[in-house]
Amino acid sequence: MRTSMPRIGAAGAAVGLGLVVLGTFLDWVRSGTAYYTSYQSLGILRHLGALDIVPQLRVLFDVWFAVIPTAAITIAMYALRLRRTAAVLAVILALLMGTISGAAAVQGDDKDGLIGIASTGPVVTLAGSVLALAGAVIVLVTQRKRVKQHHRSGGTL
Repeated sequence: MRTSMPRIGAAGAAVGLGLVVLGTFLDWVRSGTAYYTSYQSLGILRHLGALDIVPQLRVLFDVWFAVIPTAAITIAMYALRLRRTAAVLAVILALLMGTISGAAAVQGDDKDGLIGIASTGPVVTLAGSVLALAGAVIVLVTQRKRVKQHHRSGGTL
């Protein structure tokens, strides 16, 4: 059973990262009766010149657009059995995306305002972040125990 735990953790983390990516394509912002994905919302901010007004937003934009390739690389690393490295990347991505989506999800789906946060994208992204984080922690804990046991037995990896 212990040898399957890293695989279970890796599978959970991979599914979680998939949900994180999926969540970014779902509705994040509501304006009147129109709903926008996170990418459409960022495009609107760019078009309105928000990057000229607040240059620090450029970092947020760069990080947000790096989510998909980072998740893909992390999932590929899990598939290639580079589990510990993948788990570290998954933890970083899950904490970052979980914080952002959690903050947005807490704001809720306010129907009264003209512009508001749509709950679908943030909630799916947050759920994926929690699953990715849990899976990555399982990998890190079980892999660490396995390495310690292996070193005590005098074997080579």
